[in-house]
Amino acid sequence: MAGGTAVLAMALVAPLASAALTGSSRPGATPLPDRVTDTSQLPSGWRQSDDRVVTYDGDGTGLHVLVADAAKAYKWRTAATLSEPGTDTDQWIGQSCVTASGDRAVVVYAPRQVINDQLGFQQGAFAAVVDLVDGTVTKLPELVSLAYFNPGCGDGEQAVLSRPQGEGTQLLTVDARRASVTREQTVPGQVTSAVPFGTGIAAATGDSVVSVDRQGDVHTLARTTEGTPFRLVPDAHSGLAYQVPAAGKKVEVRRVTDAGSDRLLGSGALGALAVHGTGGHVFVTGKGAQEDTPGSVLPKSWPQDWRVLDVPAASEVSTTGDLALTRVSNGGEAAGGDTVTVVAADGAAQPVGINALATDTGAAFDFRVKPEAPRQSQGAEQSPALGRSADDQSTGITTNSVAEDPSAALHTNSVAEDPSAALHTNSVESPSAAMRLDSADDDSPEHTTTDPDRACAVTRNDPELQALQPSPAMVEWATDLAVQGKLDVRRRSGWNGTDLSSYTPQGMFPPVALEGGGRVPAQIMLGVLTQESNLVQATSRAAAGESGNFIQGGYYGNGGSVHTVDWSAADCGYGIGQVTSGMARSDTTYTAEQQKAITVDYAANIAASVQILQDKWNQLYKQGILANGGDPRYLENWWFALWAYNSGFNQPDASDAAAPWGLGWFNNPANGLYPPDRKMFLSSGYDDARTPNLWTYPERVLGWAAYSQQKTDPTTGTTGPAFTVGTWPTGKAPDAQPPHDAFCDPAANECDTSKPRKVEGSSQPEGPCQRDDFKCWWHEASTWTDCTATCGTEVLAYEATDPEPKATSPRPASCASTLPANALIVDDVPNTVKFRVGSTNPCAGEKNWTSRGTLSFTFGSAQQNGATVYPSKIDFHQLGSGFGGHFWFTHTRVPTYTDSVVTGTWTPDRSIDGWARVLVHLPDHEANTGQATYRIDLGDGTVVEKTISQDTGGKNTWVSLDSYEFHGTPTVSLSSDTADGTGDDSIAWDALAFEPLPAEPSDATTASPSPQK
Repeated sequence: MAGGTAVLAMALVAPLASAALTGSSRPGATPLPDRVTDTSQLPSGWRQSDDRVVTYDGDGTGLHVLVADAAKAYKWRTAATLSEPGTDTDQWIGQSCVTASGDRAVVVYAPRQVINDQLGFQQGAFAAVVDLVDGTVTKLPELVSLAYFNPGCGDGEQAVLSRPQGEGTQLLTVDARRASVTREQTVPGQVTSAVPFGTGIAAATGDSVVSVDRQGDVHTLARTTEGTPFRLVPDAHSGLAYQVPAAGKKVEVRRVTDAGSDRLLGSGALGALAVHGTGGHVFVTGKGAQEDTPGSVLPKSWPQDWRVLDVPAASEVSTTGDLALTRVSNGGEAAGGDTVTVVAADGAAQPVGINALATDTGAAFDFRVKPEAPRQSQGAEQSPALGRSADDQSTGITTNSVAEDPSAALHTNSVAEDPSAALHTNSVESPSAAMRLDSADDDSPEHTTTDPDRACAVTRNDPELQALQPSPAMVEWATDLAVQGKLDVRRRSGWNGTDLSSYTPQGMFPPVALEGGGRVPAQIMLGVLTQESNLVQATSRAAAGESGNFIQGGYYGNGGSVHTVDWSAADCGYGIGQVTSGMARSDTTYTAEQQKAITVDYAANIAASVQILQDKWNQLYKQGILANGGDPRYLENWWFALWAYNSGFNQPDASDAAAPWGLGWFNNPANGLYPPDRKMFLSSGYDDARTPNLWTYPERVLGWAAYSQQKTDPTTGTTGPAFTVGTWPTGKAPDAQPPHDAFCDPAANECDTSKPRKVEGSSQPEGPCQRDDFKCWWHEASTWTDCTATCGTEVLAYEATDPEPKATSPRPASCASTLPANALIVDDVPNTVKFRVGSTNPCAGEKNWTSRGTLSFTFGSAQQNGATVYPSKIDFHQLGSGFGGHFWFTHTRVPTYTDSVVTGTWTPDRSIDGWARVLVHLPDHEANTGQATYRIDLGDGTVVEKTISQDTGGKNTWVSLDSYEFHGTPTVSLSSDTADGTGDDSIAWDALAFEPLPAEPSDATTASPSPQK
């Protein structure tokens, strides 16, 4: 895999702007309200209405479940914020449904990066029940699918969650009142859009709507003549609304009863109509569908409890249908939409803008809400789905994944063409190989910040191996030069404080000539980088121009758990391109120097990522798998290479000519995991970024290439395009998109969306993919458009002679000491660590001190799978700022979480006899706990405690811990366990100093020994 971001060079069906976010950004504009202020625009009787609207939006702090009630003039509040501790992500995504009472929501949520991995997409999302009245959160002990139809609610207090299992689908019935899973059933084949219906479940499979009774028996309710039904919504009278694609790019709205009576109620253009519903109410949305959609047919009357709403089809509808949300965005989603009027502080939730319409009057409302969950600790607690043993999970979660080949799906960017190599180059060969301790890390894992027992090639938390965070301009520059084969900027020895020798990115990772000639278009690579990493090389906690740990996917193999380390399950994706192949510790594809460069240098990482994508093109070209004739200058012609880049390429079996081979089913646009009426990613607006799981990987990359990501300048708060987009002859990128059934051919891959058939002897119901093993793999050339008339081409912003742009961190280091000259400063890293930003030393000529001691750590451990592991390191981080250009931090937890506790101890290199003041340097970010308790050993075994707040209001500053009389070599310790620790507040270790004093000072503290820990 690999990752990236995007500038609008021309109007390409530009995404709609959000008034809720842009309106108040004008000078002198009135701030947007969190409720309807002119209640005359609400329907009469609104004070007695039980209408409730529920939506969600995600940022780096979690997925926010937002609620507004008509009786309170739709005043917005946060019901819950859902996240998992220790998960490093820039955005949480998901979806929800509301039960009939309107008092509960069932929510599916996951970090954004999960959608880049097939197994993660299908079985890696968390689930929870949220009480919309009091904010109680109950997380469910199951991992489920992120498919667009998950979860599904009915006309009562139950919901259905689903996930693939082997050659079937597991359906989990949730009783929202009890907040528990009450039934698990596995049915054959790929089943989608499952919802409670009657006493059982209704779902779609193949060309049919089916019911599943309590015994797991499947019965057909209705059979269509076209594609697979989707968006099933139960009504209050034993009926079920659903949609189904029809000929001529149309969609039908139909109703089937529990007795099997099925009838057509309306039709329109695909994407122009949608069905929604809550608690037996069914709403058909589609603004102006009857008048504006040629050939549309809508009835004059609808079944009881059905309403047609003249609002955009994709609107989110309230429980009684009185309010429709047309836009929800914080402007800073990984897709990156509109102008953010306020830049949230570190660790703070982004304000959310909401646009709405009153469905009866058409009145428009713009809201703004700041997410503040009433029970934040519940939403941030680890899901019980991560606390299950491997044996437990194997029975319900990980058995026989639907992946074409699980290892191929998990490790996608192998450059090897040998089938076995292609499927396994990124995985750890065996637990024993992964856990060798024969690396350069000689220290005990208990006390070193690095991971001597790791499975991946380059360790985290090595202060001499920090990744420099690039700016969007730096990323675009490197990409533009790399695709031209001109990324030859010289990295001098010691670049960014490492021990790397001098190199050039494409000298280390030379470009691969494309079969057939040509080169990779810049916008394709930028789209890949956007999708993989949101255009960041380092952790998202690092600003552009700041260094930190590399951004990584599954380094600890913990599956999202902050309490689990499983080196045998590690996914070694590194940096902006999430380069995985060659980055396992046991893999010798790359040299140690190359692995380090991929880790720390965004330009080297991009060079390696381009090399991987070039290899994927060549693999497919040699097999004749070409798009639209295979001219590489056209963006859409990279569709198959992108497909392989993400979910692998399954080589032909030399011993079995009849065996399936090619590009996997997961990223086939016809897969029922994706809604049939979706438009091109981002073509309808940046709201698409809230739910990127509705599109395949190639669709998302082409969307980025056409519409660009947006990035916010942290110093000004203004947002703009991150890179230059491509150009299309018609000015409309959607014109060149392939139809969703373009890669379905019964003769080629046993797939047919218009005429599903049943495989002889198969237990799987009819469906687009007619194989029990889902190996409807594509290996044919395909032409779906005339690229000279419709396809996109690249636009370069940088030529080969342009210099590398620079980024200035908004969080500059504090270089010089302002303490008295006799102060003994003990820095958090040794004097041998070099503070560099690229090739520059920001502290040159300013540093006036030398560290006089050491900071050592003790990391909390646990026994897992017969080995001692250190889960406390999962949420342990470094940043290249603070005093001297480096500090460490984690997040506070209660003392009972012993496996999460980190203790740092400063020790000077000499004894102190007499009075001295103790001062601690606090960084200007990632330090905000109010319960930092420092334990000061006076050198004779006497220990005193001093508790302070580490929140300095965004300033680098020294804070006094008072003065003490010392009798020997002192130590000062700080642990991350606090009485109020929930995993939200950060706690930092930077420099500490002892200032010798001539006599007892006014701030002297008399030693009162504290209990030893």
